[in-house]
Amino acid sequence: MPGIEKLPIEETLEDSPQTRSLLGVFEEDTAAISNYCTQLYQAMHRIYDAQNELSAATHLTSRLLKEYDKQRFPLGGDDEVMSSTLQQFAKVIDELSSCHAVLSTQLADAMMFPITQFKERDLKEILTLKEVFQISSDDHDMAINRYSRLSKRRDNDKARAEAVEDVYTARKKQHQTMMHYFCSLNTLQYKKKTALLEPLLGYMQAQISFFKLGSENLTQQWEDFLGTIGASVQK
Repeated sequence: MPGIEKLPIEETLEDSPQTRSLLGVFEEDTAAISNYCTQLYQAMHRIYDAQNELSAATHLTSRLLKEYDKQRFPLGGDDEVMSSTLQQFAKVIDELSSCHAVLSTQLADAMMFPITQFKERDLKEILTLKEVFQISSDDHDMAINRYSRLSKRRDNDKARAEAVEDVYTARKKQHQTMMHYFCSLNTLQYKKKTALLEPLLGYMQAQISFFKLGSENLTQQWEDFLGTIGASVQK
């Protein structure tokens, strides 16, 4: 329904069929947002897990290269050139490992944190409020049914007064929960764009910082070293 931006809080007391119909549209939209957000969260979590694994594997590679001198190869002998070369590689990869560790931290803070907050806080709050609203609506319907079943005999005046009080209490509770529910659904409409864009911005900014950090650490000295090793390997 284009042009509809929010649920009318002022119409919660009347609780008309039109209001309920509009509520259904907002609930359908919220369900779609929740489903999409869950898929996006899972995709981003895969990125985060992969980055953590890459960081750990890079650190392990650097450590193993540093331990080359401690190895005993029966046919290898003492190759000082090979040992020195691997130590140089270890330094380069160790710096890369540090860059990957920084990227992992940035992804956790700038990408995973905001989308997790939206998923676990905002969307779960909507689900909880929906359940509370449904319970209060059921209680209100039950109170109405009890009142409607009472006969009009005078000896039922006390029971009728109690039934009226129950209807009033149930209606008041339903109205309050409905207003709270409507407010949360309206707030979600304003939050959803930011909630989806913020982790994406965090991801891109973290990647840009990672590339800049790598460019700063991989100096001309390392490029010359890698070029020399590459040329010797190809001979």
